Amino acid sequence: MENKEKYLQRIKKLLAMARNNSSAEEAALALRRAQRLMETHKLTEADAAMMDINEASTQKAPSHAEKMPEYMALLAHMIALAFGVKFYTTHGHERWDAPAKRTITYYGPDERPQVAAYSFEVLGKQLAKARREYTATLRKNIKPATKVARADTFCSAWVNGAYAVISDFAVTEAEETLMESYSSKKLSQGMKKLEPRKPGKASGTDDAANQGYRAGRNAQLHHAVTGSSNAVARIEGGPQ
Repeated sequence: MENKEKYLQRIKKLLAMARNNSSAEEAALALRRAQRLMETHKLTEADAAMMDINEASTQKAPSHAEKMPEYMALLAHMIALAFGVKFYTTHGHERWDAPAKRTITYYGPDERPQVAAYSFEVLGKQLAKARREYTATLRKNIKPATKVARADTFCSAWVNGAYAVISDFAVTEAEETLMESYSSKKLSQGMKKLEPRKPGKASGTDDAANQGYRAGRNAQLHHAVTGSSNAVARIEGGPQ
């Protein structure tokens, strides 16, 4: 793997020289060298371009259920839109004696995946707190299935409320193409498409949705991210 990355870095550098060199002779030489390396090691220009894609994974999540709840998928997607990245998710055991864990992995250019993963954890914590507070207001004699359905509906609406007060990141066409190529590569390696679990049907879910949406508009994310000089989070919700 290290050798492959070394060759990809070399190919990337040679291709950049071929594109940006004012000398036609030197540009042609750099291109031939890049092509020779690609042919020898069965690599492509797209492989080299994907070296610009970084990944960052979450350490915490609002739910570690095997079937991801809709509200968590919505939160992951909202964060991806806010920071101009994409994501995939995994579920499994880090150790044989540890419970299964849900992980969201963001990928994209520059430091944006790191900011996105951090932001998911911050908003995920706020969402979990809002869910607990909402559930505490429900009558004690409500059926467990009804309580879960209302709480799940509340959470999905909470995310929609938070999304109403943010702006999407302006992703360039080149970045979008690069991330789509990366996604296709991951799918070819066995990455599965996300199929979240929708909230159950129950009485009182309309009111739960209204409460969740209003609460979500108060979501706040305004911390600077350690190690990122200009990566200040883009979500600053509040009553509007």
